[in-house]
Amino acid sequence: MKRYLRLIVPTIITIVMLFPFNIVQAKTLGQLKKEYDAILNKYNSTGTNINATESEIKNAKNRVESIYTEIDNAEKEIQATTSEIAKLNESINEKDRQTKELMKFFQVSQGESTYLEYIFSADSITDFIYRITVTEQLSKYNNKLIDEMNNMISQNNKNIENLHKKEQSLKSLQNELSDKLVVLASQKEKLQDEYASLEDEIKNSKAILDLYTKAGCKDNEDISVCAEEQLPPSTKFWRPVTAGCITSNFGRRVDPMQGVYRTHAGMDIACRDMSAGKIYPIADGKVVLVNTVDRGGYGKYVVIQHKVNGQNYSSLYGHLQTIYVKENQIVSKDTNIAYMGSTGKSTGPHLHLNVCAGLNSCMYNTSNPRDYINFPWYDGIHYSYFYNRTSYYK
Repeated sequence: MKRYLRLIVPTIITIVMLFPFNIVQAKTLGQLKKEYDAILNKYNSTGTNINATESEIKNAKNRVESIYTEIDNAEKEIQATTSEIAKLNESINEKDRQTKELMKFFQVSQGESTYLEYIFSADSITDFIYRITVTEQLSKYNNKLIDEMNNMISQNNKNIENLHKKEQSLKSLQNELSDKLVVLASQKEKLQDEYASLEDEIKNSKAILDLYTKAGCKDNEDISVCAEEQLPPSTKFWRPVTAGCITSNFGRRVDPMQGVYRTHAGMDIACRDMSAGKIYPIADGKVVLVNTVDRGGYGKYVVIQHKVNGQNYSSLYGHLQTIYVKENQIVSKDTNIAYMGSTGKSTGPHLHLNVCAGLNSCMYNTSNPRDYINFPWYDGIHYSYFYNRTSYYK
C-alpha cells in the first residue's frame, strides 16, 4: 500500500500543478457577499481616484493659465527694458552732444592743441585756474553721466538676459504641464472606463446575490447546490414566441439609440401580428428575477434559470409590457410568462432575449442564443420569419 501511495501521490501533485484550472471551488452565499463588498470598495476607491485626478487636472490647468500670464508679463518687461536701453542710448548721445556744445561755448574743442591754447590764453592766474577747473569738471561730469548710463544699459541687458531665461524656463514648464495634462486625461479616461465596468460588475454581483438570497441559500451553503435543487429538468430548448422574426442578431452592431457600434448582448425578436406577442420560457425552469419597473436598458424583464440535459442555463426576457409570473415560481416551457412590449431603451415593440451558461442574472457574459435555439438567419436587411416554437438544437 505504501509503495502504491509513493507512486500515485507524485502523479496527483503533478496533475494539480499542470492543470489547476480543472479544480473548481464551490462558492457560498457568504463568499458572494464578500465579493460584492470587495467590488463595491474598489468602485468607491476608483471614484476617489477619479476625483483626485480631476483635481490634479484642474490644478495643472490653472498653473498653465498662470504661466501664460507670467510669460506675457516677461515679454512685456523685455519690450519695456529694450525700449529703456534705446532711450538711454539716446540720452548718452544727447549728453555727449550737449557737452560738446558747452565746450564750444567755452571755446573748447576736442583737439589737444586748441585745449592747451584755451588754457594758456588765460589773462591771469585766476582765469587760468578757472579755465582748468571748468574743463576738468565738464569732462568729469560728461564721463560720469556716460558711465552711469553705460552701467544702466549693462544692467538692463542683464535684466533682459534673465527675463529671456525666465521666459524659456516658463515655456519649458508649460510644455511639461501640457504633457502631464495629456497623461492625466488618459489616466482619467481609463479610470472612468474602469468605473463604468465596476458599475456593471456591482449590478451583476448584486443581482446574483439577490438571486441566491431569494432562492433561500444560506451564508455557508454551496449556491450551485441550493439553487440547482429547485430547478425542473428539461431536454430541449424552445423558441420564446409562437411566431415572429429576428430584427437584430447577437454581437457587434450599430446601437439604434446612440448610433455607435456596441456589442448586442442578445437577440431581438418582433412579431408581424402582436397577437403573437405572448412570451414563453425557452425551457422549463424557475423564475429568479422579476423587474416590473420601466427603467434601464432592459425596461421590465424576467430572468429564468434552467437545467437542460444536466447543464445549468439562465435566460433573460427584456422590454416586456406585462409580466404574468413571480419570483421563485416554477414554470414550464408553455407558461405564458409575459407579453411583448417596448419598455426601457427600445425603438418599438419586441423581445430582447439573453441566454447564458450557468446560474446567474444573465445580464453579462451572455452567449449567442443561436448556440442553443434554431432561429432563421437575419442578414441585417431582409427579415426571416418563423411560425412555430418547435425547431431547436439541444
